Amino acid sequence: MNIKLLVKKEVASLKAYEVEDFSGIRVKLDAMENPYTLPVELRREIADALSEVAINRYPDPDARALKALLSDYVGVPASRLILGNGSDELIGMIISAFGGSPGLIAYPAPTFSMYGIIARSLGQDTMTLPTTDDFGLDFDGSLKAMMEMRPKVIFIANPNNPTGNLFDSDKVRRLIAGSGAIVVVDEAYYSFSGETFIGELDEFPNLIVLRTLSKIGMAGLRLGIMAAGDAVIAEVNKVRLPYNINSMSQRAAEVLLSHRSAVDAQVEMIVNERERLYNGLCALDGVTAYPSKTNFILFRVQGAASIFEALKKRGILIRNMDSPGPLSDRLRVTVGTPEEDGEFLDVLKELIG
Repeated sequence: MNIKLLVKKEVASLKAYEVEDFSGIRVKLDAMENPYTLPVELRREIADALSEVAINRYPDPDARALKALLSDYVGVPASRLILGNGSDELIGMIISAFGGSPGLIAYPAPTFSMYGIIARSLGQDTMTLPTTDDFGLDFDGSLKAMMEMRPKVIFIANPNNPTGNLFDSDKVRRLIAGSGAIVVVDEAYYSFSGETFIGELDEFPNLIVLRTLSKIGMAGLRLGIMAAGDAVIAEVNKVRLPYNINSMSQRAAEVLLSHRSAVDAQVEMIVNERERLYNGLCALDGVTAYPSKTNFILFRVQGAASIFEALKKRGILIRNMDSPGPLSDRLRVTVGTPEEDGEFLDVLKELIG
């Protein structure tokens, strides 16, 4: 039997999201992870808490204890939060709830590739909104495209991945107000930018804000956060699978969020190191680095694909973004520890020298 004949055409045309093999890698700077481990005392407290979890029972389907902590962390009532197994699951929920048959999902280009992958896997058509040469939002072009195509859901990563920039907040507000669609502002990198649309949920009933704990040290827990108005929450909850957040992740996140000062201290270290890494890249001949409000930096260098492979052979893994179009000859590096970033800069200088 030819299994391919049984696959949905939308899935058959997709290419799986690829994660580089990092076996043998000494310096891992590819996935926007927090490079710092938790303090020993906090790791012990998490271990003790997890040892008490009744894994023979289903988890709390509403994650009530965790939501109570996240309510304070995000700044919205717990009743206006939905949690996901990472933001990816939340993206799927939103498209399932508000997409059409067929539907149209829009997002700027370049941006986080999973918006398109998830949309197409769910039978949705996709369209890209135009951006400027400096990766800003082309508002007039975007509004014109939306008026012609009428997308059901629009995703705006702010700050954007992989470019690292914040979009003009006034343009985003005008897009939310004039789109006639659900607009998702994905603030995965909020901790490093400090810019948020959370306070505008009451003004815009079609607005959804996404957050994640992955970038600040909890990537292994796979916890995404969705904040929205009551009406949106009610619809998305219809497609949320029961028990989607496991008991271990819930309990570990509760402990971590009870010690926010430790997490906040690491975020501050990353922001400070980001400036040093950016300045180091700017000092290299032949490298153009782009200002970032995230925990990564996009940069341009001739022969990017070859540079990427050469770094990998030296045990340093970054992200190869090189592809035809606006990301041609671009690479993306996550902010690591000072030692990791120093080694990366030294090897990169040697390779381009």
